[in-house]
Amino acid sequence: MKKQFGVLGLGRFGAKVARELFYKKQEVVAVDKDENMIQAIKDQVTHAYVGDITDEQALKEAGIGDCDVVIVAESSNVESNIIAAQICKGLGVNRVICKARNTIHGKILQKIGVDEIIFPEQDTAIKLVNKETSSGVLDYFELGEHVSIVGVKAPGKWVSKSLSDLDLRNRANVTVLAVQRGEEKLVIPSGQTIIESEDVIILFGEEASFKKLDLDITHRT
Repeated sequence: MKKQFGVLGLGRFGAKVARELFYKKQEVVAVDKDENMIQAIKDQVTHAYVGDITDEQALKEAGIGDCDVVIVAESSNVESNIIAAQICKGLGVNRVICKARNTIHGKILQKIGVDEIIFPEQDTAIKLVNKETSSGVLDYFELGEHVSIVGVKAPGKWVSKSLSDLDLRNRANVTVLAVQRGEEKLVIPSGQTIIESEDVIILFGEEASFKKLDLDITHRT
């Protein structure tokens, strides 16, 4: 279902978010006080407005109050970020998502009722550390609090065993979503599937469950 998104602040992060949303055929209203930023993106969003994101009247004129979701992507100026978030909440925006610079900034946003707070740089750093230090973990996607989808190279002790033998669901409450074998992807593989040494296994479960399998994705900075 098509939604209307507002993106406030068109730095590298905000511009990328706005373009990706528009590419996904969503309605996107972009606001930034830099006219050059607006000119650069105007053909890649639904509406683009030159305006100060801390100016309530400017946001009203841009139609931000009518958006289903607003992403406050400006975070270099913490004060502007917080004021923009407060205005959006005051305009009755159903869901306000804010980019935060650090945990203290995040806590302030949480106090004023922001629905979701994101830390792009921190999340990228955590993902990199996890990828380089975890036991065979190639990639992962967090779906919610403590729940993830993980891509992992087949651990040596799993090789030549069937999924039924491994019994991951009963052992650790982990579900095998797919097995990538070269160019072939076995989606929802059967219990008779035998794990091979070069397989990449896509798993779904909680962090604690992965830890039981010696797949530690719980590093934090």
